[in-house]
Amino acid sequence: MYEISAVGHFDAAHFLRGYRGKCANIHGHRWKVEVTLQGAELNNLGILTDFMVVKNMLKEILNIFDHRMINDITPFAQVNPTAENLAKYVFDEMAVKLRELTGPGVKMTKVTVCESEAASATYSEE
Repeated sequence: MYEISAVGHFDAAHFLRGYRGKCANIHGHRWKVEVTLQGAELNNLGILTDFMVVKNMLKEILNIFDHRMINDITPFAQVNPTAENLAKYVFDEMAVKLRELTGPGVKMTKVTVCESEAASATYSEE
């Protein structure tokens, strides 16, 4: 089995509803998002899928959040914009784009969202 990963970044503010502590206030992060894909077979060039394709898919998703208030963006107007919920959102969006562009041989395995160098959350379906 082969795995590849790509990383993207965005800067955005958020606040956590119902949280007791500093994170209940509006604050910002330089978010780092790493996506990991997996597949059993390489193409005729010897690659699982083109890194640039993966990076562009990720960038398209992350641009929605860049320099914005995450709490104002669907679905986070209702869903708390935690790192965990962001990881699930990116996973689901990437999985749809991946199926459209690469076919059934490549699948999403996990997404990790880092709020800082010391705090991250990962979503996977395994």
